[in-house]
Formats: sequence, C-alpha cells, structure tokens
Amino acid sequence: MENSRVLSCQYRSSFGSSNARRIRAKSEIPAVVYGQGKDVSHLRIKSSEFNKKFAKFTDNTVLILDDGKLERCVFVKDAAENIASKLIYHIDFYEVDRNVELEKYVPIKLIGASIGVKEGGILTVLKEQVKVRSLPLDLPEFIELDLTPVNKGDSVLLKDLVLPSNVRLAENDENLEVVIIK
Repeated sequence: MENSRVLSCQYRSSFGSSNARRIRAKSEIPAVVYGQGKDVSHLRIKSSEFNKKFAKFTDNTVLILDDGKLERCVFVKDAAENIASKLIYHIDFYEVDRNVELEKYVPIKLIGASIGVKEGGILTVLKEQVKVRSLPLDLPEFIELDLTPVNKGDSVLLKDLVLPSNVRLAENDENLEVVIIK
C-alpha cells in the first residue's frame, strides 16, 4: 500500500465532548468512520500525522486508516476546523469497499496557455468537473486539461480528456464541451 495514503489510528470506546477535549489535549483528533452498512467506529488520530500527510485534501482524497489489524479505505466526508487556530478538531470518514468501482465528480484542472487565447481569443469554461468511474484507490484528485494546443474557434469535449488508465468517463454525453475558445 502506498505509504502516503496510510493514516495510523486507534479505536476509542469513550466519546462525548469532554473526552474529545482530552483527545485534543494530547494533540490527537477525534474522528468517526461510517459507511458500508457497519456501525459507526470512533477513532483518534495523531494530529501531526494527519496534518503532515493531508495538509491539502479534496473530496476525492482516498485514505487508508490502519489500526495495526485492519485497513479501511475511506474518504474524508467532513473535517471541522477551528477558524481561529486553523486546526482540525474533528473528522468524519466515509468507508468504501476498495474492490468496488464508484462514480464521483472530479475537478478539471486547466493547465498551459492556449494558442487561441494568446491570439486574442476568449476562454469560456463550460464544465469545471467531470463524473468518472473507478476503484477508490485509482480515483484521481483532479483531471488535467492541457490548453496549450487549443486554437481560437476550437473546443474540447469530454471525450477528449486524457484519463488515467484505470479511470473511465461516467457522463451520459461524452460530446459535451468542457471549454471553448472564441
């Protein structure tokens, strides 16, 4: 398993606001895991490890929670952050089966300077995200779209996007335009 995705955790049997404060005082983050038709699990995670590995995460960041016995494939469903200190004080994880494909919307990241824009064209973005289908661990955090070769008067369609090998387009109409340069 890719070590950068693995997050160590410990299960906890005591919960409530006073216990959560005690956990935070030990530089840990209280968390819960739900999904897969299982009961909610209460965890604690080292704050330094979470912040180091996942300082920037998206809705599509797949993590592996490891308690030393069991690895669980999860997404961050919600991370509550203290506005003043900018510290995360609680995390909700949603567990998924790593062997079952899922559909998720993934942002489209535009890169490069278009030839058409350099010639005075105007870039219009029509779709900022695309629905894809893949196994959870193959899910990209974003899809890059290189605008460099796009000329004035051209458009890029969903079917023109370059997807990773284990990822498929899950949109109903692959002929929808993503960007247009007029």
